[in-house]
Amino acid sequence: MSDQVKRLKISELTPGTQNVNILASIVSLQRKELKNERGESVYYYGILGDDTGTISFTAWIFPQTVRIGDVVEIKKASVREYKGINRVYIDAGSEVIMHPGETMDVRRSYSQLKIKDLSTAQPYVTVEGRVSNVREKELERDGKKTMMYYGDFDDDTGKIRISSFEKPLKEGSFIRMEGAKVSEYNGRLRITVGSRTDITEIKPSFQVGERLYDIHDINTPLGGVTVNGFIVSLGPKSGLVMRCSVCNNRLDDLHCPDHPEAPVVYDLFAYFTLDDGTGSIQCTGGKTALLSHLGFTQEEYAPENNKISRRLVLSRLQEKLLGMAVVIEGDVTRNQSGTSVRISSLNYMDTDFMKKLEARMGADFQ
Repeated sequence: MSDQVKRLKISELTPGTQNVNILASIVSLQRKELKNERGESVYYYGILGDDTGTISFTAWIFPQTVRIGDVVEIKKASVREYKGINRVYIDAGSEVIMHPGETMDVRRSYSQLKIKDLSTAQPYVTVEGRVSNVREKELERDGKKTMMYYGDFDDDTGKIRISSFEKPLKEGSFIRMEGAKVSEYNGRLRITVGSRTDITEIKPSFQVGERLYDIHDINTPLGGVTVNGFIVSLGPKSGLVMRCSVCNNRLDDLHCPDHPEAPVVYDLFAYFTLDDGTGSIQCTGGKTALLSHLGFTQEEYAPENNKISRRLVLSRLQEKLLGMAVVIEGDVTRNQSGTSVRISSLNYMDTDFMKKLEARMGADFQ
């Protein structure tokens, strides 16, 4: 009996399959270094493709000379599901054989997802949404000038940042993007239009409006979310912040070391914990979202007003926020400390909605 293992197409790969043999082209490739107490190691990840589709992969052994577009034969790999996505794993027991000079046509297939379901674990997707706040700037890449367009992209589940090189983005248009790239930068998801991304203007099949989430369901760093809850704690470092009017740096005293003659301006910062009965989340907010609730106007909140003090501002924050039932809107971010919401607006709940929230939380806030 032959011990040869049948070579499979990517469309035939299923989770749990062992000793997989495939012939595929390298669609994308990234290298990552790891450092821990056992030393340094390197692994590779990216996307494989053939004439039936594409699949993500992670490799702990991989030829260093492999480049995007190369065709490789992979033996004794395994297929597992990771975060709902099939992935090929290449380990020390696998073998990767290069096929120099060989080419392969790749059938590019992309899952269509809502913005709330986007993840860097699935880096190329099809997604529909509305383009807004479009801006543009000229950049130099590889010695050539190119135009970059950037703005916001949202649907009925969330909002993320969008950027596009060379391909213009039309303000207010609803578009379908096939093969757009998902990435994460500064704790926020973003999507990029590349040279191989197909863009089609569409008639929307959804309405963009309030996107209300339970805290328990917030697990992706997306923007434009609405959350209801009670403010159950206020950070002790919340309060009045002084900034340089030139560089905007935060100041510990009345003078900026880089701009000693520049006037000081007052800013506001608060961080608090919001609880809705399904979970809790840290929130941060500034002057735009919070100042009006403290009873100050922009003109009053200034160094020239001797009535404004750190003690007064902190007292107002405690009075107006702590224990209050609120509706916040903002952007979810993610970093090493966890997930938080950077709020853009805050409003108090009406009495009926507050009673419903109290009932769900099973707590007495009287």
